[in-house]
Amino acid sequence: MELSEIKSKIEDTVKTLPPDKLKIALDLLEDLKRTDEEETQLLLDDTGFMEEYRQAKEDIRTGRTIKWEDIKRDV
Repeated sequence: MELSEIKSKIEDTVKTLPPDKLKIALDLLEDLKRTDEEETQLLLDDTGFMEEYRQAKEDIRTGRTIKWEDIKRDV
């Protein structure tokens, strides 16, 4: 599919979205636009995330984990 065709389909789709879904589409497009470095910096700036990350690393180090097989059974 050519780039011009892709852009045209996106524009056509956006024109038909209800207002509540337009906000969701905008959020998604903005997320796609961000670079990996920006995403990494956002996570590093989030103190809650960093604390959870440190805790997860400690849990892995000490063996406080759940086997994938146990999780898979519940899905």
